[in-house]
Amino acid sequence: MTKDKIEENQVMFVVIASICFGLLSGAASSPPDYALEFPNKGVTDYVQIWGMRSLTQFTVCFWVKTTGPKWTAFSYASTAAENDLLIDCANSVYLSIGNHAVNTGLVINDGQFHQICVTWRNSDGQWKIYKDGDLAKSGTDLNKGYSVHAAGSLTLAQEQDSLGDAFDAKQSLQGMLTNVNVWSYTLPASTIEEMSRCCLAGKGDVYEWANFIYGIKGNPHVVTPPGCPCSL
Repeated sequence: MTKDKIEENQVMFVVIASICFGLLSGAASSPPDYALEFPNKGVTDYVQIWGMRSLTQFTVCFWVKTTGPKWTAFSYASTAAENDLLIDCANSVYLSIGNHAVNTGLVINDGQFHQICVTWRNSDGQWKIYKDGDLAKSGTDLNKGYSVHAAGSLTLAQEQDSLGDAFDAKQSLQGMLTNVNVWSYTLPASTIEEMSRCCLAGKGDVYEWANFIYGIKGNPHVVTPPGCPCSL
């Protein structure tokens, strides 16, 4: 057995033990440092959880590692909009709010881990996208006055073309994803910069990375995040 395979099995064991302990104790025990690796394009491997609250502003942060020009990191669909909140890439990163999209111009395909953070508020439609703690681009009037709807499906590594399903392999993520967090407010730039120093930093008040381990579908690999600052 290779060293990488032994390491992967060790991480999976600790994650499973953490889940089981949480279930037996009645408490949600946080999993350890982990990343999800999606080695191939396809529609069977992803993460999906349901029931997000309605949002009039938000911050979404995650770390992604890929070489592909086309991929999806974060897809939230509701009964009102299939792209209620979507962060995907078609040569450059796009942000969609309530089916209204903007091309951020950001390119992430060099095979290194990068922190991506997106903020948005409905009061003036202001949005910002950060790469590795630095503001990359911003704008206003992105679906001003809109509210991201509650009780939808949040899917990682696939884009939903209908609520909870209708994936397209070409839009799937081939690479690694870690430390996805969602906040119900816009984080200040100083906090985002501070979190960029460590891929374990930050816990969202809507969702934190520990929540997503329970929504794994298919067979993405649970691994330690190599090349990610502050990983084990």
